[in-house]
Amino acid sequence: MFPRIPTAGRVALLVALATVIGCGSAGSKSNKMIVKGKVTIDDKPAEGVTLSFYGPSDKAASGQTTTQADGTYEVMFNTVAGEGNYKVTANKSVLRGGNVPSGEGIDDVQLQMAGIKPNVLPQRYNDVNSSGLSAALQLGVNEGKNFALKSK
Repeated sequence: MFPRIPTAGRVALLVALATVIGCGSAGSKSNKMIVKGKVTIDDKPAEGVTLSFYGPSDKAASGQTTTQADGTYEVMFNTVAGEGNYKVTANKSVLRGGNVPSGEGIDDVQLQMAGIKPNVLPQRYNDVNSSGLSAALQLGVNEGKNFALKSK
């Protein structure tokens, strides 16, 4: 026999199920994009590469992710830019030896600017206008969006 669930518990369970199953009409497109792929540097899996995706009309990144040990990545983001050709930038920062400042408000960008955690990829990959990286994306799941980078 199943235990009796209080009313508040039943409501929470129904909300959780609706979230998992999804609400809305069948066939309606989500406003989310899921992008999956692999990044290599000189034909080797690239761990720790940060990818930023800029929509067709975006001035700021729509989505950002960092690659795993095998070079794979997955990112999901909402976008008002919609479907189209997204420009992509790539950055791989490596911490140099020494003392690293800590505290609230210190992030990777500040560490890079201080030379403590410099980008080891060619600078062109970190510029949205010169990276040469792009991905045609549509709403839903976009698989096989791979990027082959060169260290020089």
